[in-house]
Amino acid sequence: MKHSAFLLLMPMLLFVVVASAQNASSDNARPRWMHRRPTATNPSFKYEIVSASATSLDEARNKCLAELISSSGLSRGVVVSSDYKSKETLSQVWTNGKLAERVDYGSETVSSAKCKEGELFVENIDEYWTRDNAGTYYLTRLYAKSELGRTPLFDNVELTTRYGARGLWRSAIVPGWGQFHKGSNLKGGMILGGMVALVGGIVFTENQRADYVRRIGQTHNVSQISSYQTKRDHFATARNICIGAAAALYVYNLIDAVASPGARRVIVRKRHNGQTFAFLPAVSDDGTPVVVSTLTF
Repeated sequence: MKHSAFLLLMPMLLFVVVASAQNASSDNARPRWMHRRPTATNPSFKYEIVSASATSLDEARNKCLAELISSSGLSRGVVVSSDYKSKETLSQVWTNGKLAERVDYGSETVSSAKCKEGELFVENIDEYWTRDNAGTYYLTRLYAKSELGRTPLFDNVELTTRYGARGLWRSAIVPGWGQFHKGSNLKGGMILGGMVALVGGIVFTENQRADYVRRIGQTHNVSQISSYQTKRDHFATARNICIGAAAALYVYNLIDAVASPGARRVIVRKRHNGQTFAFLPAVSDDGTPVVVSTLTF
């Protein structure tokens, strides 16, 4: 009995360990672009994912930007320095009758590097971070980046947590599939597991009920018939409860697949103008060639 109780508690203990290892994150689910990078609608630029870790978000963002510049060829043999100014905006949004708080992080930067003359256009699309108990931030950023020396035509990008019919038709076929598709793996696993358990309960209780019906027809013993009838009715009641619970879970599964938000995803559309963040060649006061950033609206 003790061994059985221990085995039942093991998944809960593992969940507590995992939850404690990752103390905080910017979102409940990892954005979908971390698993599948968006595809640019034209060859003038590409999407790039950069990761870094640091003791603060500003430092991690600084490292991501430095890595992006380095991978573009602007910082070969030179040191890149960035000056960040960040701000946080707290907003409250009603979602499914519940008040949720969202912190939006914004930042602006002036970066410089000694390098040959060149031009790089960069647009920050989204970011996701986690923080462990030691206070270290693990940041991943999605950028749109032009080729060096080429003016891009960036896409019009929209971030959303809504999936609409994409989750509905999947959950209609296989309960929980829509939740998995939206990145809600825990919820999807609970729905799928609950449905499997309830279907198994329906099959088991119906088989037991049918077995007692068969036994009633094979005996003339009044006491046995009475006992079999009682058990038959109990299994019939249990079967009906399982059927009702399965139906309720299936309906909830459909509603949740449509209404609840999922992992943030990127919607890409073509655009001809918009905000652009660019690194432009310039000359400092002492005549040293440098690269400065500009933000165009």
